[in-house]
Amino acid sequence: EKRMKEAEAQIDKDRELITTYLSENSLEADSTATGLFYMITERGEGPKPEVGDTVMVKYTGRLLDGTVFDTSVESVAKEAGMYNENRPGGYTPLEFPVGRRQVIKGWDEGLLLLNKGAKATFIIPSNLAYGQRGQGRAIGPNEVLLFEVELVDIK
Repeated sequence: EKRMKEAEAQIDKDRELITTYLSENSLEADSTATGLFYMITERGEGPKPEVGDTVMVKYTGRLLDGTVFDTSVESVAKEAGMYNENRPGGYTPLEFPVGRRQVIKGWDEGLLLLNKGAKATFIIPSNLAYGQRGQGRAIGPNEVLLFEVELVDIK
């Protein structure tokens, strides 16, 4: 019961952080029932993926303060001072089956909203990202994440 109350309190805290971020940056976003906020910045023309489809996604992940913690875009990596010529897979779109829990929940949910070719920004509350455990040194516990994504292809 204590964990449930803590989880609910974190969801409320994340929602407040996200709405403050949107307000301070004069942004408007839609949200889903789970608390994912998203802005479609460029509409795609193709179909939407279905659970199990393999998608190819270009992305840049940031903290709400703008710090880039990961990207599949070489120019962004260089600009952020995090370029690694030995990066596994290089700087190519990430390929994975959507909706199969191979990425964070916020991605699985958000990508199903996009048409092939679409670009969007996802603002992902911690419970749909890495939660209390965080991820590595860059993403702390209960961190709200912002991802700029492009759904390049659906296979």
